[in-house]
Amino acid sequence: MTTSNPVTARPPVGLPPMPGEREALAAHPPVELERSRLQGEDLVFDRAGGFDRALAQGFFLLRFPAGLDTEPGDRFAAHFHQDRAGDALDRYRGYRTVDVPGTYQGYFDREHDQWENFYIERANWALLPAEVATLGHRMADLGVAVLLAVLRHLDVPPRLWGEVTGGLSEHHGHRMLAFNHFRSNKATRGCKFHRDSGWVTVLRSVEPGLLALVEGELGAINPVPEHFIVNFGSSLEVLTAALPTPVRANIHGVVATERTAGRPDRTSYVTFLDSDLDGTIHRLENGTARPVQSVADFAAQEVDRTYDDDAAL
Repeated sequence: MTTSNPVTARPPVGLPPMPGEREALAAHPPVELERSRLQGEDLVFDRAGGFDRALAQGFFLLRFPAGLDTEPGDRFAAHFHQDRAGDALDRYRGYRTVDVPGTYQGYFDREHDQWENFYIERANWALLPAEVATLGHRMADLGVAVLLAVLRHLDVPPRLWGEVTGGLSEHHGHRMLAFNHFRSNKATRGCKFHRDSGWVTVLRSVEPGLLALVEGELGAINPVPEHFIVNFGSSLEVLTAALPTPVRANIHGVVATERTAGRPDRTSYVTFLDSDLDGTIHRLENGTARPVQSVADFAAQEVDRTYDDDAAL
């Protein structure tokens, strides 16, 4: 059992019941997310003050760069959990039984959730169809560009970037693709309300169902065509907690998917950006980076709370 670190664990939050999608649609209006695009190294928001509002909300929308093709990832998310059937789509099937070396990787059947996942870190992306791996690299590069833009916006000294990000600023670190299938025939929540544990998450989703606690109220985080949904992780929240403009790692989860016969289940996929497990979590205080916990202990602490069946986080 991992012992929680008082600096990184944050006070417990009581979680509301996770609604089904029809109830959520009626009860929880969409959050007005800030829209942005990458222009060279700059993260440019459509509205004045959008950057700071995105940091406070924990979510924003990022326009696809020119030439990015999400179809391979969409196809893989739709089929990774299926058995092979002897046709052209078999390149995207059969991943429940693929042996992926490394910690927190491979196929997961979540006991308390409709979620089933396939997690794979970039060192193993050769196991994926080449076009899916290519998309993963592009999504990861977008996430790193967002992270660096945030550090610049908050005036974090560049000399500290490599140390505090576990090498992500130098294109090292941990880059994980995660593919999600929500089984509508499983009578439980979609997934528990949780925070992501890393730095930046780049999400591809095509339908409503994601809810988040924004300023104490549950709101829908809905996709917009030609945009990724980006959210900030707990590593960034811990790092910036003592700064004048802290970054929020928002609590979010997915509604119980409800389907009529013949309608495909909800799917999605993300790129998680994190530090390597042998790294260190830091907090910025008075211009210095203070080590507060090992990444391995922090990850175990966050994972324990993400997949359990407690009504608190």
